[in-house]
Amino acid sequence: RLLQLSAAPSAAIVGAATYSTLTSKAARAEEYNAPSTASLSAIKPGRTQTGDKLPIYPSEDLDAPVQLIETPHPLSPYIARARESTTSLFGGASEQVESGVKRWIGFERRVEHEVKQILPRDEPLTPGIIYVLIAGLSGSVLTRTRSFPIRWLTPPLLTLAAMPYFLPKTSHNIRQYLSDVEDHHFPAFAAEHDRIFSTAVAHSQMTLDRLGGLRDKAREAAEKAGRKVEDATGLKVGDVVSRIDREKERLEAASEQQLSKSGQKMEVVGYVVEQKPIAEIVAPVQ
Repeated sequence: RLLQLSAAPSAAIVGAATYSTLTSKAARAEEYNAPSTASLSAIKPGRTQTGDKLPIYPSEDLDAPVQLIETPHPLSPYIARARESTTSLFGGASEQVESGVKRWIGFERRVEHEVKQILPRDEPLTPGIIYVLIAGLSGSVLTRTRSFPIRWLTPPLLTLAAMPYFLPKTSHNIRQYLSDVEDHHFPAFAAEHDRIFSTAVAHSQMTLDRLGGLRDKAREAAEKAGRKVEDATGLKVGDVVSRIDREKERLEAASEQQLSKSGQKMEVVGYVVEQKPIAEIVAPVQ
């Protein structure tokens, strides 16, 4: 009975010690597995405990592909149309500016070409243009006390009359240029102008022919008067006139003979033109 009493307390002590040992191990295991408060506070929002990002959209299968749906802004079509309209407007304006610049450059080149054609290189403008202007101003001075039409018409008429004398080539080129412009832009008026000019030339030729006839008549009258003077005074006036004519013919024959002896042939190399050929220019044949 004493042995039984002594064995009972020993078993109780052993059981209590075993239970306390198991309890402390379980508590230590839970403490090891459970996260501490400091570790929970160190986790950033939107991330897991390991530091990976959480998915944006909830999904049962994290490995499934994510499909994005694009939704355009309501103002995008209006902005696109406004941009296209602005681009088209600026593009058209740029083309218009380039076209205007090209037309202006072409106009400048045409003017330069026409000026070079009108102004001859072998005829300087000065001092001829100064003399032409002086002629116009002198017309204004001479007619300062006359009526208004005369004062208004005389200066330009004197200017136009003086220009062929002081600037013959330039005035001829100007007339030719105006004639070309008239033929190109006003063909009917140009035809009428040519008809009037031809009529004026024909009338002037008739006038010259009449003047030539009058000159012949005057010469005949002079010869008759000379014969009468010879008969009245005995002076040989007709012999003097005939001697002058014979000397003139002799000089012309000598000139032609000299040209024939030189063995050089003459050919026409150009014309002096004033609306029509008025003279021939000849030169020796090489």
